[in-house]
Amino acid sequence: MKIIGCGMTTRQKQRVPVLVSLVIGLSFLAGSGCAQKLDLPELTPEFVQAATAYLDSHRLSPEEYVVSKFADHDVIILGEAHYHKHDPMFVQRLIPLVHKNGVHTLAMEFARREDQRLIDSLLAGASYDKRLANEIQFRQYVHFGFQEYVDIYKAAWTLNQGLKPDERPFRIAGLNNSPDWSHVRKKEDREDGNIMKKVWKGQTEEDWAKVILDLVGKGEKVLVYSGLHHAFSEYKQPVVNPETGEVWRFEEGRMGNHVFRALGKRVITIALHAPWFSDKVMPHEVYAADGHIDALMHELGSDYYPIGFDTHGTPFANLPGESSLYAQGYDSFVLKNLCDGYIYFKPIPEYEGVTPIYGFVNENNVERARLRSPNPKRRDASVEQFYVSAMTIANIQWKYRKFK
Repeated sequence: MKIIGCGMTTRQKQRVPVLVSLVIGLSFLAGSGCAQKLDLPELTPEFVQAATAYLDSHRLSPEEYVVSKFADHDVIILGEAHYHKHDPMFVQRLIPLVHKNGVHTLAMEFARREDQRLIDSLLAGASYDKRLANEIQFRQYVHFGFQEYVDIYKAAWTLNQGLKPDERPFRIAGLNNSPDWSHVRKKEDREDGNIMKKVWKGQTEEDWAKVILDLVGKGEKVLVYSGLHHAFSEYKQPVVNPETGEVWRFEEGRMGNHVFRALGKRVITIALHAPWFSDKVMPHEVYAADGHIDALMHELGSDYYPIGFDTHGTPFANLPGESSLYAQGYDSFVLKNLCDGYIYFKPIPEYEGVTPIYGFVNENNVERARLRSPNPKRRDASVEQFYVSAMTIANIQWKYRKFK
């Protein structure tokens, strides 16, 4: 068979759209049943009045809000829920803005420390190397081939291309570890401590934090972008028994926790609005802050968002979250415990999933993809199956069908 584009054969090009249509159709059927809509809470007039007055007097776009926080902080950690198109696009827009304000490094989860030489080469290249950008992303995680995340590199490269010779270039620092998932050959291996030691090779999120702290030690200010659970700085996440819901312990080893222990309030966490994990044993999602933020924005209307705001010392500080995983094990949990700042982009039903890169996994790298997948069921997966998996992950619309 003739090979065409991205290492895929003609037959594969014909089959993939059929498989994708099937997956999307099944997802629609799974999500179009009698799922009950989540109710938004009734807001007290006092909260609406206080929150509106605060937002009116502190009106900042998400971009303005993040840039403003660097005036008195060294590290800003943006914590996302993954797979929402607008989040990585927001980071793309931030790059030239923070650079203009003296922040020259983005440290992010979506690249490995081991690949720093490749990242530096990409951003310094005379032309943008799309294949290299995809390769860097592939090495970090074979199931994260989404265009909006890869385009973060392009945003940094584009900025660097337009700089004057005496201006400092922008840099992206890889944070993530380099696990060897080839040791996991069946599901039970994930529970075997000896096997998982071989997978992780002694690497932890403390290694992520060291990258950030080394930069701060050199006088740098750093924008950090990661999943929300890695981003927790002052807050300690409960680790829950998935079968009983019992809280085993409170996690103190997240990247943000390590950075906070070293820097204190010189580091803050800003949560990007998204559903939170439920307190129920069965994994599903609920409104953040028990729906109070969504209800407020629904009442105020689109003139008030997108917007960024503080949680400490504001009307948002004591919003509850009792329906979420994050309140478990705490006698009293409120929004200010979780994060220092918050960014609301738009209502959850308007969220769009990220764009899978066609050919991210292809005939030239599928053998490596099979070995690099954390899922042992992927050891014999085809190119088409990797692509369909990415399409399924990105199809968030049906997953959020219960949000008003």
